[in-house]
Amino acid sequence: MENNNSYDEYPYESHPYSQTHPDRLAAVATLFAMRPVSIERCRVLELGCAGGGNLIPMALTLPASRFLGIDLSARQIGDGQKLVAALGLDNVELRHASILDVNQDYGLFDYIVCHGVYSWVPTVVQDKILEICARNLEPHGVAFVSYNTYPGWHMSGMIRDMLRYHARRFGNPRDRVQQARAMLKFLVEAAAHEQNAHSSLLREGLEVFGKVNNSYLLHEYLEEVNEPLYFHQFVERLADHELQYLAEAEVHAMMAGRFPPEVAATVEKLSSDFIELEQFLDFLRNRKFRQTLVCHRDVALKRNVGPEVLAELYVASALKPKMPDLEIGSTAPAQFTSSAGRASTTTEPVLKAALVHLAECWPQAVSFASLVGAARTRLGEAQNPAALASDFQILGKSVLQLYSANQVELHVRRLPFVQEIAEFPVASPLARLQAAVAAGVTNLRHEVVALSKLDRALLPLLDGKCTRAALVDHLADLTRRGAIAVEHEGRLVPSEENIRTALNAGLEQCLAGLANRALLATGTQ
Repeated sequence: MENNNSYDEYPYESHPYSQTHPDRLAAVATLFAMRPVSIERCRVLELGCAGGGNLIPMALTLPASRFLGIDLSARQIGDGQKLVAALGLDNVELRHASILDVNQDYGLFDYIVCHGVYSWVPTVVQDKILEICARNLEPHGVAFVSYNTYPGWHMSGMIRDMLRYHARRFGNPRDRVQQARAMLKFLVEAAAHEQNAHSSLLREGLEVFGKVNNSYLLHEYLEEVNEPLYFHQFVERLADHELQYLAEAEVHAMMAGRFPPEVAATVEKLSSDFIELEQFLDFLRNRKFRQTLVCHRDVALKRNVGPEVLAELYVASALKPKMPDLEIGSTAPAQFTSSAGRASTTTEPVLKAALVHLAECWPQAVSFASLVGAARTRLGEAQNPAALASDFQILGKSVLQLYSANQVELHVRRLPFVQEIAEFPVASPLARLQAAVAAGVTNLRHEVVALSKLDRALLPLLDGKCTRAALVDHLADLTRRGAIAVEHEGRLVPSEENIRTALNAGLEQCLAGLANRALLATGTQ
């Protein structure tokens, strides 16, 4: 069985992973000509679900679907079960069990998720994971499996070996983590005078360790098992179980176009098939981690993706016009950028119009068909069939290019949050509970978002029962008790009268901020 002791003593942080959501899995499957089961009524299994941080938010927004998560850590399952009970969910079960326990009696699932498990368990469990993907996956189902890969993990593995050798003498997980950090710091300082690949590797490792929490360090670098493999080896294992490679969960990671044209052309010439191409790209990128989607071997896939596939999908993008006075009707170059540092330039009027529309709708997704119509409307052009068909092709090719560059998202539905602020605002019930204990909560886009102190105070109050005046009363009371402080232009507001004035003025801004982060729900959630 998998070793679970360290996860009971030092739980892995349980978060949502947007790339594992059935919405994203179904969108990628649709892209490559699969016919995935509707996510509105599906069955989802998560292997190694920890405390349910990934599965519970799915169940909350897909009430007609069923979810089962298993994990060998009794502590984490117990924590998740308490959260399920607090939310009153009856469509999700978290079960204390081993992956080796899963059999035919568990039934069939439309989507199977195994994130952060495969490389960290013995070979017998790895084989069982793929067996489950073969035997417990519906004929048109999609499975997600993440794993560490070579060649990138050859270098990380050197650091892991050195740190594990030193930390092996310490029994307590906390001591092992602290000693591992101290050892790496010592190695970097001792090699500071060297200017070679080894010292560079150590410095890079120290930089990475400075950004990760202790739980990640323990389970990623100090566990007994961490067995990376080459991508082509994973594909061979899939074949042994009559499974096939579908795609990466993040499709942009598959694209050779990210390299200079001459490099991409050479790699494509070297590759006899799609799998070899992916392996050569791993060599070029020194890739160390994959998030792979798999399906049954007899499913017919289409690798040449055309605009017609977008007819069934929804599009979202955080790109915004760099210049506020953009002339969408001209063919002059226009740049669009996002807060994540992504940028795209186009001279195509219909794409400019579409990106402006998506920017106004963000973070919501809109159907591609409606996006074509909205773009033509913004350009003041007629909605005749011939023109719409032409723009469908032009815009479709552009959207697919932007998707391959990680500048737009594809979904299979409109996302389950509201952007309009109701008279009696309602926030996600999960986020309301989380705000009481943490500054990071799960939004309705299946992401973790950060909250300010005022956000954390306001969010639990948004149960659909409070007017604006009642919300201000609650916040003013929290201020009187010293739970929160109200500032104006960087200074504390002195009197209660001024505090209420400031709260009245800031409430709408705060509500708008929650809406923009996909935290406001319909009254039925």
